[in-house]
Amino acid sequence: MRLCFVSRIIENCRSASSLFSRLNVSAAVSIIRFFANITTNKGNNLAMDYEGLSREALIERLQALEKQLKSSRADSILASETANVRLVDENKPTNAETSIDNGDAPEQSRKRNKEGRKFDFSKFPQRKIALKFSYFGWSYHGLARQGNALGSGEKREIENQFPTIEGELFKALANCKLITSESECDYSRCGRTDRGVSAFGQVVAMYVRSAGKYISEDEAADIESKGDGDIIRDEQNEGKPVLLPSIESELPYVNMLNKCLPPEIRVFAWAPVKSAFSARFSCKSRFYRYFFSKNGLDIEAMRDAASRYLGTHDFRNFCRLDPAKQITNFERTVLDIAINPVPSQVPFVGNGTCPEGRWWQLELRGSAFLWHQVRCMMAILFLVGQGLEQPGIVDNLIDVQNLNGKPEYEMASDTPLVLADCLFDEVDAKWIYVRGPGQEATSMSTLDRSILRQWGYLNTQAVVASALLQNLRATIIPVPETLKNSNSSGGQVEWDQWANCRARLAQLEQREGKQFALGGGLSKTVRNYVPVLERRRADPVELRNQAWMERKGSRKRTKLTHSSTEAE
Repeated sequence: MRLCFVSRIIENCRSASSLFSRLNVSAAVSIIRFFANITTNKGNNLAMDYEGLSREALIERLQALEKQLKSSRADSILASETANVRLVDENKPTNAETSIDNGDAPEQSRKRNKEGRKFDFSKFPQRKIALKFSYFGWSYHGLARQGNALGSGEKREIENQFPTIEGELFKALANCKLITSESECDYSRCGRTDRGVSAFGQVVAMYVRSAGKYISEDEAADIESKGDGDIIRDEQNEGKPVLLPSIESELPYVNMLNKCLPPEIRVFAWAPVKSAFSARFSCKSRFYRYFFSKNGLDIEAMRDAASRYLGTHDFRNFCRLDPAKQITNFERTVLDIAINPVPSQVPFVGNGTCPEGRWWQLELRGSAFLWHQVRCMMAILFLVGQGLEQPGIVDNLIDVQNLNGKPEYEMASDTPLVLADCLFDEVDAKWIYVRGPGQEATSMSTLDRSILRQWGYLNTQAVVASALLQNLRATIIPVPETLKNSNSSGGQVEWDQWANCRARLAQLEQREGKQFALGGGLSKTVRNYVPVLERRRADPVELRNQAWMERKGSRKRTKLTHSSTEAE
């Protein structure tokens, strides 16, 4: 530590006189003693009476030592001395060390010491909070972590190979020293979104470090009798009374996490919650949006079909079954559903003048949803909007008494799907976006700028792609034979813009049912469209669950037999 300090002084000072203008004589004497020991790699210079020398003599001595150091093998000597200093620091410090460390330890050394110290979580109480955050899920393998972002070995490698939203969130929580591990913070999530799905208002809950403090039972009783503070006692704090700080004095959770999270994941707010709060089971309803361009779709027919989802129904034909979960209850309640245009206030989206530019959204609110339920519901609406199915197809699929086996059909794309909000009673979660009135006014501005940068980046990509598409459609090509007018002269080549040819081809393909939309710019081409009710169906849920259990039992019996054989 001392060596770094001496070296830095010598490097930054042009002369010994400028050095002494910064230090008092006592400190200078200590430095010269130590510096002399470095240059000779011996301790006999320490016996010299530096206190008896004048200022001019001290300067002359320091200059001589400077020259001696430059001419010696400085690198090896410095390395050796550094090792000696570390060895001394591990034992009882000398008087010279104590004086330099207390008075003039360099900033860089202090930072290294701070980084080397392990954070002691036992000194800080914890409190349970909920976080509301958004994310663009296109580059992630869903919300739920695949491995263990804070662990080691295989589980951490899985998380690195298949990054998830939760993995990034846990790493940020750990970097901020808010949690110790994933398994010890009583974590819960509201809505599990799949790969490619985004969110505007996802909610999770967990215990985190607080700016509160532990207090004695006597202090707690006194505060509770006066009603002067908020005190909690829970298992996470081993039953000790904790005096929680005011909202203004609590740790700035939103700012802390946003500094550590990737730009596509942003925390909006936090809420203090009770120990029994669960982001999943305390949620009253979940609100989804699915964005799509009109592009020839019959919106009124889609609205008719969507209205048939309203209410409580068995949605087993509108989900993906996972027999491992052995689900037997597929009843879910759709509280609200509507198909509305994207508001015109959204730039470059809601006020499009061409079919591709006019955007709509399915708005869907329900108490809970099955795996891939929204994407399956949207897939059927797309078929209705293209005239390939009638709105009554929804009634047929909901009637599981007559259709107990899901027909095969393609799910809608994941990219346009957004978990827009998770709704809770205000008594359970009261969201805090800023720490207090008039405080942290810049926090919302920072959040706004961060999202605006993301929008600008993605919008720039969209504009570049639009310009390329415009150039392509302005290209003049020979008109295909299938589009030529019947009265055109034989053998004569007709020329037209590709945009005009494409529009006429699209009309033909739509009438022939060769292509149907899946959302998110995706479509599927088929030679002959087969109505949904005439397609091959999966086995009933009961049979699939039973088959899985039989396979599981067979694997278990095989494993037991193999183990007993090895034991023999």
